[in-house]
Amino acid sequence: MATLGDAFSPEERRKSVLRRLQPGVVIYLDVVFPEGTRSKYLAIAHVDDQCCTLVVNSEVHPFIERRPELAVCQVRIDAERHPFLQHDSHIACHQVLRLPTQAVIRDLMVDTNRIKGELHEEVRIEVIAAIKRAPTLSAAEQTLFAQALERTGEA
Repeated sequence: MATLGDAFSPEERRKSVLRRLQPGVVIYLDVVFPEGTRSKYLAIAHVDDQCCTLVVNSEVHPFIERRPELAVCQVRIDAERHPFLQHDSHIACHQVLRLPTQAVIRDLMVDTNRIKGELHEEVRIEVIAAIKRAPTLSAAEQTLFAQALERTGEA
């Protein structure tokens, strides 16, 4: 099925993707995990040569639930305020998935509908707090991602 994005030149699509590829935006991509490739919602935390993302999961994994220091880094994202979701989910703020930004741009140019929307302001604030308390992220990472998401909220 043709999309509105098909009517634009590759350069125009690239510019559109670059404008929209910002911290706090949720994208939907095929991600390669050790157990196989799966389509996942990803919340963008920071973009430079790598697109630093946080994985959105339908449920909190039992391993994470049993570890209070990681459980507090899971942020609920509700389907009511995020209509691209089919059901309430959780953003895993304890772990950053780094993807080559050029590959993300290329994938999003193929299908701009994979740019799903932005985190609701309250959820974005909770993500920032969860990042700041994540024992699995370095202090530098916590600061970088939190500041990127804070700047986005000011725009």
